Amino acid sequence: MKRLWTLGILLVAFVFIVSACSSGKSTGVKPLDKEEKAVVRVMFYDEQQFYTQYGNLFASKFPNVEIQVVSMESVNGMAVTDREKAFKDLIEKEKPDVMMLDTKQYEDLAADNKLLDLGSLIEDEEFLGAEILPAVVDVLKEKGGGKLYGLTPSFYSQALFYNKDLFDKHQIELPTDKMTWEQVLNLAKRFPTTGDKDDRIYGFSMMYGNAHAIGDMVGSTEGLTFISQDGKKVSYNTEGWKKAYQMAIDAWKADVIYTPSEESMASNSYEDYLKRDLFTMGRAAMTLNGSYIIDQMKGAKDNLKDYKPFKLGVVTVPIDPSNPDVSTTFGVYNIFSVNAQSPNLSAALELVKYINGDETAKLQSRSQRYGDLSTRTKYIKAVDGVSLEPFFSLKPKVDVLERYSNIPTSFYQPFQELLNAEITKVIDDKQSLDEALKNIDEKGQQELDKASLADKAEKEKEKTEETSDTTE
Repeated sequence: MKRLWTLGILLVAFVFIVSACSSGKSTGVKPLDKEEKAVVRVMFYDEQQFYTQYGNLFASKFPNVEIQVVSMESVNGMAVTDREKAFKDLIEKEKPDVMMLDTKQYEDLAADNKLLDLGSLIEDEEFLGAEILPAVVDVLKEKGGGKLYGLTPSFYSQALFYNKDLFDKHQIELPTDKMTWEQVLNLAKRFPTTGDKDDRIYGFSMMYGNAHAIGDMVGSTEGLTFISQDGKKVSYNTEGWKKAYQMAIDAWKADVIYTPSEESMASNSYEDYLKRDLFTMGRAAMTLNGSYIIDQMKGAKDNLKDYKPFKLGVVTVPIDPSNPDVSTTFGVYNIFSVNAQSPNLSAALELVKYINGDETAKLQSRSQRYGDLSTRTKYIKAVDGVSLEPFFSLKPKVDVLERYSNIPTSFYQPFQELLNAEITKVIDDKQSLDEALKNIDEKGQQELDKASLADKAEKEKEKTEETSDTTE
């Protein structure tokens, strides 16, 4: 009997230890007592927006926690190189407990061990981490060097929208998930190109861009890069880019792609903006866009007297045929992280949990704007019976933007002007595509070298000024 009693005690102790370990699968931060007074400094766009979006809801649950908002307005208006330094200076000066970060800021701070590891939260049953879109967690872990240092309540993605009524009217088979760009553009070519420009329909429309923008989209989808990994060499004159641009030029010359004219862009009224988007107006069969276009269609219905609604269809973005399960348009933003050096870790962690929690997602989904896709996908609403799953059914390719992280920002505008000029000459039959790509490589390299030298000089100047300030 004594042996059984001893065994029972050991068993209870074992269960207690296991329970403690499992419940202790935590950040190592003690839970916040609701009666405990605390102060949390949170870095956000501005104070009013934070309270409207999150602060008022949080305050109703934790009335003893005072929130102080560190505004990022001064930083966000700067050029990229200036913004990076100003961002670091802001953190150093204000020492926020909670920080809202973009992916680059998140990646840099994680690499410097300045963020609290939040990995245990996605194993916390109360937090319901299992309901968070796995792709989002995967992206954040990859950016965090294998660990989860932040969470985001929303993500961005694109999908291929189509006008089912137009496809049915012209007896063309509907788009499907995981189409290639070649298949999409071939579908667009099957729609009639006749009729007056003011009332004819188009196979594909985009609000901004031109032939070279289409070529860039095709190439990017297929994993092509136009700059070497070290950011030193322009590389457009390849078979891959030639194929991508030929596809775009053929579609452009076939007059199946619509973009608004410069003249039509002059008006800034909301009604004119809606009318410029031919897909929204029912005059384009397909468009590639974010989920906010659904709000735009509702806006047209509410604001335009002659608006005619149509049946909407949604499928995944075009894919790379060699990598068909991956999307290059998936991204995370507004990542909330806890400063590892925060003296208010309990309250800071509670705020991050609340911003990313199920309750907040549910509340915000009631007035959800479709431009924001919740990372808790059960709150992504279907539209008139049309599922929005194509926005998150593909795996994200997380290095798309990072491919060009070494390129000076001053390079982009002259390079885009060069691209447009050279491809326009091809469209106008003034030169061959081979000649255009050769010119883009040669002239683009000159622009890159010039921008790199200017960037280097600017950084050296900043170092000199920093040294001078330290000496003083």
